Amino acid sequence: MPYLHALALLALLIRPVPAAAGDCVPAGRWVEPGTRAPLAAGAVLKRAARAPAVLLGERHDEAEHHRWQLHVLAALHGLAPDLAIGLEMMPRRVQPALDRWVAGESTVAEFLEESDWEAVWGVDPGLYLPILHFARMHGVPLVALNVERALTRRVAAEGWAAVPQAEREGLGDPAPAPQAYLDSLAEVAAEHGPDMDPARFVEAQLVWDRAMAEGIAAAHRNGGRPVVGIMGMGHVEHARGVAHQLAAMGVAGTLGLLPWDATRPCGELVPGVADAVFGVAPLPPDEREKGE
Repeated sequence: MPYLHALALLALLIRPVPAAAGDCVPAGRWVEPGTRAPLAAGAVLKRAARAPAVLLGERHDEAEHHRWQLHVLAALHGLAPDLAIGLEMMPRRVQPALDRWVAGESTVAEFLEESDWEAVWGVDPGLYLPILHFARMHGVPLVALNVERALTRRVAAEGWAAVPQAEREGLGDPAPAPQAYLDSLAEVAAEHGPDMDPARFVEAQLVWDRAMAEGIAAAHRNGGRPVVGIMGMGHVEHARGVAHQLAAMGVAGTLGLLPWDATRPCGELVPGVADAVFGVAPLPPDEREKGE
């Protein structure tokens, strides 16, 4: 039964794991960023199950982040079996490939070819396949949240205003972002060197956020189902990215959850960085190298 399934997974999520000395988020525990107070796993997950959207951040090439995402998804599915999973890495044109996968009509090799995985994402698919298999096993809809990279590259080169309406893949104008988000994106743009126009780089990132927000909002409004977004941390932190765009579209109450590595500076665990963070123990070097 779904409830018993959820309880079993909750036990897994709260299993104590020895934390490294000096960790601000003990491995295997949920923590409230502002106070650094421990949070009960059941409370976090019940709150998430009631939210219209839950954003699970990741470093794309970090295997432990994807394992954490899968555990959270499984627990949430026990509490909200009608949920959908939104994927940052998939542009909208590959939605038919996702539908065929969930329906059990394609093999892994066929799915990777039909979704154009290598071209549209390029990150080792083995990191994401457990989540994709979970969705297929339970009949959970997978939603392609993004637009083509070509569109965001064009915005970075020419600006959003230069893209004709008919060539925007149906996207609306991104909502103005908080100044703190603009400042952080400008810093990232500066790291790309003098050839990168900071203002256009920021526009491209806002288009990326807007695309995912529109995809999540559409999936949520289709039957009122909760949508769990799988995406990079930068789109989740401080609710300045996708959550901000969702709020501007009238979807309030988005929950942002992050895995927190033992090596991440405690000074970054500031109020509002997420609604809750989960301590992730570092992998041994040999496992990290193989992504296993």
